[in-house]
Amino acid sequence: MGIGRTLERFEEGLKLWGISLNEVQRERFQKLTQLLLEWNERMSLTSITDPERIAIEHYLDSIAPLAFNLIGEGMAVVDVGTGAGFPGLPLAIMAPFASFTLIDATRKKVTYLQTVCSELGLTNVEVIWGRAEELAHKRSFREGFDVAVARALGALDIVWECTLPLVKVGGTAIAYKGVKVDEELEIGKQTAILVGGEVREVYKFKLPTTEINRALVVAVKVSCTLPRFPRRPGIPEKRPLRLLIRAK
Repeated sequence: MGIGRTLERFEEGLKLWGISLNEVQRERFQKLTQLLLEWNERMSLTSITDPERIAIEHYLDSIAPLAFNLIGEGMAVVDVGTGAGFPGLPLAIMAPFASFTLIDATRKKVTYLQTVCSELGLTNVEVIWGRAEELAHKRSFREGFDVAVARALGALDIVWECTLPLVKVGGTAIAYKGVKVDEELEIGKQTAILVGGEVREVYKFKLPTTEINRALVVAVKVSCTLPRFPRRPGIPEKRPLRLLIRAK
């Protein structure tokens, strides 16, 4: 099956969300698949190598916030721990009305992402090499974004510590989760408060055209994050916020 044909089911899924592709977007997704598979041969970007599955399980999944109107005109969005560019790249293709900053700590992946943005002509994307735990303490990043997204960063308390310090008061952090989201929610709600957030919405859905259960957990930034957060790189994983809750 050619790469072009693999987008048919992807487009069918988008239509179920009331979203359509224009020709420029269609060509960009085709080129993205080509580049992803080429670069995946020399570095680890994705374990999914079937083009149709890439389109559904990476692209369609990444675009979910648009189906729930979570990213609007003129918003500045940061993708923390973007890896191979998910969800940031598909969101940027589908939302040219917003700007996207993709952060990753692996230099090779940053080089890949910069190449992709150049090849696709994505002028609304900036790629940054670094750790969110460090960048969030810089004036140009701290509380500078309307929306933060994280798709494979870890448990909710880790996600909140690495995203909410980057979000403006009144903005949102969006965590992509799977079928076990309920197991994390209570701790997620408690720990969001520690970094200035409040979990307000949980959108549960089946990925269109599949039986895959997905969820978006949305935390609103209700107050400025205390200066101590985020803690230095590695600490959010080694000593997650849930331990602070239990210690009280």
